[in-house]
Amino acid sequence: MLTHWPKLLTGDCTVIRIGKFIVYPIHRVGYTSLTSVAEEKYVNEQITRLDHIDVLIRDPEQRFISGVNEYCRQRTLDIEETYKKIINDKLIDSHFVPQYIWLMKLYRFYKGQITIRPFQFIANITDVHLRDRSNTRKVMVEPIDKFVRVDREIIKNTTVQRQHSLKDIIKDYKHVLS
Repeated sequence: MLTHWPKLLTGDCTVIRIGKFIVYPIHRVGYTSLTSVAEEKYVNEQITRLDHIDVLIRDPEQRFISGVNEYCRQRTLDIEETYKKIINDKLIDSHFVPQYIWLMKLYRFYKGQITIRPFQFIANITDVHLRDRSNTRKVMVEPIDKFVRVDREIIKNTTVQRQHSLKDIIKDYKHVLS
């Protein structure tokens, strides 16, 4: 399964500082809100100097549905047709890939301690909430197991709100994508 996702691991990796928090923003997990209020940005090799990073993790099923909808909204695409392409391994995008893939991207530049926090923790970081689409009708697509399984495992087996070695998380969950 990892063979389909290398392009998502390329490109710049950015971590931001907001007040006392150093945060790794992930698409569909407050990315736009967090980056809009960033006071400082660390890119690629600059990340290696950080001591600790907070990572917000969203419920994988909710994120998948939101991500597919957002991907289609941005490109004015039909959701059902797009969903068929995703099922048939014809389409992959950072808005709906597992959050674990985002952690792999971070791991290219950072091997230290992270604290996994629930998505709701964003309220402790910022009051800004951009792109709130709560009044926009979402098309409910069925979450695809290979896109949510690894994140479910991380949430189930990793103590939230406690520091963890990113290296251990990458090592411990890579098999779930196989």
